[in-house]
Amino acid sequence: MNKKFTDIAKKSKVIVIKVGSNILVDDKHSLRKKWLGTLVSDVQKLRKKGTKVIIVSSGAIALGRNILSKKKLTNLHEKQAAASIGQIQLSQQWQKAFAKEKIQSSQILITAEDLNERRKYLNIRNTIFSLMDLNVIPIINENDTTSTEEIRFGDNDKLSAMIANALSAELLILLSDVNGLYTSNPKKSLDAKLITDVDEINQDLEKFIDKDLSEFGSGGMLAKVNAAKLCMQSGSTMIIANGLVNHPLDNIHPKSSTWFHPAKNILTSRQQWIWNRPIQKAIVHIDEGASKALKKNSSLLAIGVKSIEGKFYRGDTVSIHYNKKELARGMINYDYKEMENIKGKKSKDFSDILGFVREDEIIHKDNMVTSR
Repeated sequence: MNKKFTDIAKKSKVIVIKVGSNILVDDKHSLRKKWLGTLVSDVQKLRKKGTKVIIVSSGAIALGRNILSKKKLTNLHEKQAAASIGQIQLSQQWQKAFAKEKIQSSQILITAEDLNERRKYLNIRNTIFSLMDLNVIPIINENDTTSTEEIRFGDNDKLSAMIANALSAELLILLSDVNGLYTSNPKKSLDAKLITDVDEINQDLEKFIDKDLSEFGSGGMLAKVNAAKLCMQSGSTMIIANGLVNHPLDNIHPKSSTWFHPAKNILTSRQQWIWNRPIQKAIVHIDEGASKALKKNSSLLAIGVKSIEGKFYRGDTVSIHYNKKELARGMINYDYKEMENIKGKKSKDFSDILGFVREDEIIHKDNMVTSR
C-alpha cells in the first residue's frame, strides 16, 4: 500500500468501502470472483491493523439480470424481480469470499425510509456497531426489491456516505471504473486530466462532472461528488479510486485517485441526518427579519414566514428559503395546513387560531441546519 494511504488507514478506526456494479460484475454480467478474493485479502490486512471495515455493495440487479438472461430490464417491476434474485447470489458470494479468510460477514438491506426515520436510523447504527464489536463485517445494500424511488433515483454512493456519517467513519472509499474525478470524461476525451485533491466542491469544480450513468449502476460521477459533499461536511475523507485492478486497496495511490478532504466547518451526525432527509419539495419562504435571525442561530418563528410550498407534516424536514435561495433545512413542528393559518402570526396567537399550541417555534434551532 502507498504510504499516504497507509497513514490515513492507520488513523481510521472505521472505513467504509463502496463496491459498484461495474466493478463487481464483468462484461458478461457475471460476478468477478477472483477480483473479489483480492479485495477481501486487502480488507483483511486493514482488519489485522485494528480497523473496522464496512462494505456497501451494489450488484444485485446486475446479477439478477444475468440469471434471468435479460439483456435489458424495461420497467421497475422487472428491476425489483431481478434484485430479489440477484441479492441471494450477491450475499452468498460475499460470504464465501470472506469465509476463505475465516471472516464472518452479515447482510443488511436498507431503504431511504429506514434512514429517514430517526428511530430506525439509530437502530441501524447500533446494529452495525454491534456487528463490528463481534468482529463481523457488515455487507450493506439498498433493499431494491421493496424500494421504488431508490432504484430510479438513488444510488449506493449516497448510501455509503450516509452510512459513513452515521458511524463517524474517518474514511470512505468509492471503488469506481475510473481513477477519479477528471476535467472531462476520460472515456470520451484524450485531454481529460485527473483531479487528485479536492478541498472544496464549488461551481468551478462541478462543471467538470460528467452526468452520464453507468450501464449497471444508478450513480455516475455526479452521485460520487454528491457523496463527497456529505463526507466532507461530516469531517471524513473520501477517495475515488480505480477498482477494476486486483487488490484495489493495495493499489490506491494519491497520484492516480481523487481525494476529497474534510471541510473546515463540519456538521454533527445529527445535523447531517437532518440535512440529508428527503424534503419532497417542501419549502418555507421567510422574510428578511427571519433570515437575519437564522444567521444568528435563532429558531424560526411563524411571524417570519411569508409563504409555504408543498405538503409536509410535523417532523418532516423542509427547506427554508429567502429571496429564492436556500438558507437552511429543519424539522418542522406544524403541518402544511396548520402553517397556512399561522404564517405571519405571533406565537401567542396559536391557541386562538389552531385551538392548541404544539411549540412556540415553527422550527427549533436545535433541529435546523444552515446551508453550507
